[in-house]
Amino acid sequence: MDHTPNLPLERQLISILSANRENSYATQRKRGYILARAARTLRERFGLQKWDNLRQKHVAAVVEAWKAADQGRRDIEEKLSHLRWLVRKIGKANLVPRTNAELGVEPGPRHTRAGKVIPDERFAEMLAAVPDERIRTMMLLARHVGLRFKESALFRPGRDWQGDRVWVKRGTKGGHPRYLFLYNPRQAEVLEGARRLAQGDACLIPPEYRTYEQWRQYVYRVLRGAGISRATDQMFHDLRRTYLCERMKYLVTVKGMDRDGAAAIVAREAGHHRLEILDWYIADSGQTEDAA
Repeated sequence: MDHTPNLPLERQLISILSANRENSYATQRKRGYILARAARTLRERFGLQKWDNLRQKHVAAVVEAWKAADQGRRDIEEKLSHLRWLVRKIGKANLVPRTNAELGVEPGPRHTRAGKVIPDERFAEMLAAVPDERIRTMMLLARHVGLRFKESALFRPGRDWQGDRVWVKRGTKGGHPRYLFLYNPRQAEVLEGARRLAQGDACLIPPEYRTYEQWRQYVYRVLRGAGISRATDQMFHDLRRTYLCERMKYLVTVKGMDRDGAAAIVAREAGHHRLEILDWYIADSGQTEDAA
């Protein structure tokens, strides 16, 4: 965290950060640094003493200071993600709009790999090439429930699947739990299969693997052997993207929802707080027109 005078706003920030140790250590350190600098701006400009007194004018001033620094849109996007984290923790989530465009920040360029949509025929081939049933089940959870890699590994079907509702609590980005509702029979079939493998309160990681990291390394070796890797330009995460596009298309074409309403539901189910991220998923997957 940035070296700042031991004043009330900074002391409160240290307490908030200490009580909410989410994400990697590197992310925690960067979050502390960014928010400490924001606290200094608020203290020097407004004399703010308590985060409880944070208002929209304070948020606007911090964002304008970031814009003035002109370190690129992606830099501001990252800072805004940490600011959103803070306002959620202090119960003032509405102070920061859900879209960066409302703050005058247009999306910056993304340098991550463009997403793919996996056709059903190719997905069947991928499953057939993986010999481990637990890994196949993780793939099915990604494809039919939209779980990330870590979420699928740590998912506890006996505990987190209740009727037509699925809770995603472990392995989520930022440690934020979420839920989604089942909408087709195939999803229940996949969850039943997961429950048979991971009985009771267990997750899909078998007992002989003592840590998630050990299991992760094993799974990636198996996936690479099955031709699921960057080398083949088809990756585990593409299964989640395929689900998101399919879910959008269902809500729009079958349920008759407008695109914005459907996007809000899918973004929440996917664990994204900003609709721009969902738009990026769909656009990169070449499904913008199908999903819209």
